[in-house]
Amino acid sequence: MSPGEMVAALRRALLLVLLLTGTLALSGGPGVLGTDTRVRYALPARRPDARANVVLEQRMIDLVNLERTLAGVRPLLPDPALRESARAHGREMFTFGYLSHYSLDGRSVRDRLAAAGVRVTLVGENLAYATDVLAAHQALMASPAHRRNILSPVWRVIGVGVLDGGEDGVVVVQAFAR
Repeated sequence: MSPGEMVAALRRALLLVLLLTGTLALSGGPGVLGTDTRVRYALPARRPDARANVVLEQRMIDLVNLERTLAGVRPLLPDPALRESARAHGREMFTFGYLSHYSLDGRSVRDRLAAAGVRVTLVGENLAYATDVLAAHQALMASPAHRRNILSPVWRVIGVGVLDGGEDGVVVVQAFAR
């Protein structure tokens, strides 16, 4: 197996593990769906130079809304504050080489949004690390828990951060809120 094939296999295995362990952004506060998990996974690469890619972010929103429309659920509206929070969390994770619903200082998605002055009733989060946005979307949709998050009629808005690490893949953060 070539080094490139080994990296690709590692990425697929990492994504599968991540998809099997949970989906929702979790804090102990009210109005947050899911269970408390502070699991942190090591990424195979650190990319402090990874940049948010607005084209890939819009592609992910389009894919999510296509799935919702096909399921008879209203499309989500993009929310700039959720996007900025998702980007910041994705940037931190790619910079320090980890994937977790909690930032290094222990803040959940709800905590990160509150620190940015964003108030939400309910909040959820999907995370993915993959070779590209389409692979991330397909893997999220193949995971029952992530799929439920994407198709939930509870959500009204979405913010997506896609950090593009080039040959090292993408980190995707989907923040859902009501």
